[in-house]
Amino acid sequence: MTETDSASPENDSYDSAAPPASASGVMRRLGQRLLATLRGLFILWFVALVMLASLQRQLMYFPDTAAALPVQDNQVVMRRFPGSTDVEIDSSGTQPIRGWWLRRESGTQLTRPLVILFHGNAGNRAGRQGWYDLIGEIGCDILAIDYQGYGDSPGAPTQAALEADAEATWQFAVNTLKYQPGSIYVMGVSLGGAAAVHVAALQTGEETPAGLITVATFSSMLEVASSKYRWFPVRAVLLDTWFSAKKIADLEAPFLHLHGDVDGVVETRFGKSLFAAAPEQSVAGIPRRWVTLKGTGHNDILLRSRRLVLDELRTFVNALTPTTTIRTSQQ
Repeated sequence: MTETDSASPENDSYDSAAPPASASGVMRRLGQRLLATLRGLFILWFVALVMLASLQRQLMYFPDTAAALPVQDNQVVMRRFPGSTDVEIDSSGTQPIRGWWLRRESGTQLTRPLVILFHGNAGNRAGRQGWYDLIGEIGCDILAIDYQGYGDSPGAPTQAALEADAEATWQFAVNTLKYQPGSIYVMGVSLGGAAAVHVAALQTGEETPAGLITVATFSSMLEVASSKYRWFPVRAVLLDTWFSAKKIADLEAPFLHLHGDVDGVVETRFGKSLFAAAPEQSVAGIPRRWVTLKGTGHNDILLRSRRLVLDELRTFVNALTPTTTIRTSQQ
């Protein structure tokens, strides 16, 4: 046998494969990698949570600001409401908010009911022409304001600020403009509906408004935000919760709610939750009313359902206005 044909322990050792790693070692490495991945995902989630918490009001309120918004400069509004004037309202004891008092005729004689209109979370009062036209068609004056941080109103929007603005606007309508509470309809669209619920639910007895009208409004901001940010502890970090469903339980005025059935911003279920929390009827025995706007979303209400909205508002106001008394302004 030649030397190359001979077998030796050294040659056997050289040619054989390395022994396989143990199963426990593989599992240990996989576990370490999984732990590192989870740790990285948690860090990303936590950073996103911190950013969401710190920017939440920027994600909730989208004001358009302006140096000044004199109503006389808005020719479209002035053609329909030639008796209109600018107003300034003290809010929170320190902040003046600004708005428009829209009327067909000027003078001290108040001959029409008043709609206090609280707009949604974006823009300012100059962009609500469609709503002004519609309310004007049902024969009402309008008091439209910009919240703190919107339009030419100084400050910054928060729930506390907007609620103070809503209260101050009501007091201005009653004490300065001299409308009787029973001739005032409080109306809000989307977020503005939460402001409307807040102030309307506070008024009781002789101060009860003629009616509350909400459009595409929610039961609470907490519910809406939780549905959109499912992977975050919204309840723990949300500052402005807007628990409208809880407040509306104290409402004494007649109540009308309108909501699109394909609303992707404030889903119909949140509107129904608000509606269910309201008293079944007003203190005067008028049943609450829900109106579904078919085929309508959140931002196309007047585009797709204007006629129905107009008819419902006209019916609501006409049914209640004969029971109200409008007195002469003492301005």
